[in-house]
Amino acid sequence: MFKKLFGTDGIRGQWGDKITPELAFEIGKAVATIFRREGEQNSVIVGKDTRLSCDVLEASLISGITSMGTDVIKIGVVPTAVVPFSISYYKVNAAIMITASHNPASDNGFKFFNGNGFRISDEQESHIEHLISNSSDYALFPFDKLGRVHFSRASLNAYINMVKSELKFKKKFKILFDCANGSSSSVVKKIFKGYNCTFISSSPNGLNINDHCGATSMENIIEKMKTKKFDVGFSFDGDADRVRIVLGGGKVVSGEDIIYHLTKYNNFSSVVTTKMSNMALSNQLESEGIKCVVVDIGESAVINGLLQTPSKLGGENNGHFLLLEKGPCSDGILVAAQILSIMEKHPKLDVPYVKYSQFEKAVKVKNKEDIIRNSFIREKIELCESLLAEKGRILVRASGTEEVIRILVEGEDSNLVEEIGREIEENILKLA
Repeated sequence: MFKKLFGTDGIRGQWGDKITPELAFEIGKAVATIFRREGEQNSVIVGKDTRLSCDVLEASLISGITSMGTDVIKIGVVPTAVVPFSISYYKVNAAIMITASHNPASDNGFKFFNGNGFRISDEQESHIEHLISNSSDYALFPFDKLGRVHFSRASLNAYINMVKSELKFKKKFKILFDCANGSSSSVVKKIFKGYNCTFISSSPNGLNINDHCGATSMENIIEKMKTKKFDVGFSFDGDADRVRIVLGGGKVVSGEDIIYHLTKYNNFSSVVTTKMSNMALSNQLESEGIKCVVVDIGESAVINGLLQTPSKLGGENNGHFLLLEKGPCSDGILVAAQILSIMEKHPKLDVPYVKYSQFEKAVKVKNKEDIIRNSFIREKIELCESLLAEKGRILVRASGTEEVIRILVEGEDSNLVEEIGREIEENILKLA
């Protein structure tokens, strides 16, 4: 079934256009219906980030869920990782996080988790869309069978204690946190209380989430790190499932380097990465006897890779890292805690490999799918691949969450990589 609402990471869009209170109500009805267990007391967790639109969407979503006889446990503003963590804590049917992640405050969306804490399947996404399209076919529950609403922060406190247990360092690091004015703003202050920390972009007002701050807008934290007043800086996105790391002097640590250190620190024998990761990482891990499983882009693909292999770590070079033994989704705050512990012995986070040259570009277009399927573009990519031969690769794909086409060219010859990248970009812009 072709899905009109779901992208690669739940449902996301602009407030008042794709994302409305009416849609939230229908989503609530559909989720309550799909995850209902007959003969049991059914409950769904609802969390949210700091966007102003979250409150009205939360109210509508909860109305939809309770109208179908299912209880709701509201956990308030939390990082996304707390939502699946809370599923096992409260033993509920499913959970929904209201967030548009790294998108601006004008956007919002929904992330969905099943009773095991993992992202819901493609089939369940299709089922939700089908029920929303046919919502008039199933009636609301009678007045005496409606669900109830409970508010609890107990699981958040348990999560905070879990992350605190990962803080295994004695060195007095000077730490800078950029909270993107998002859902990590209050949580990291509680977790790292007592450490030498400075917090920026940690005063959300509902409208400033991801506004020139956070993991997708690194200029501010890089400039502050260049002052050499801090040893390390951590920059989260709006729902804190992503983290970027900057060392003193302003050096941004690559996602590949973080994956390498997390793998070694935890003594993992295998790891899952995506096609976007630099080839040098997988080459190095394999040379050390660590199996590197490469999957498609996106957290769903990473999770599938983790479930199909013995791997306990999955990561993307964009800042998403999933430690399966600690939780079933990416967790920027947890990773920050482990990285600080790693830096006790490796303060510069050095790695024993040199990354291949890369050209990366996100090209804004309005007809991304048509361009990707265009025969001229496909032929151009094939020609460029022949120039790289076996010493590189090209990946051109339509983003699942934005109206952009992402280009990645990688190889040993930096000049050739740059030339090929510019050539592909120019041809895409011509069609756009």
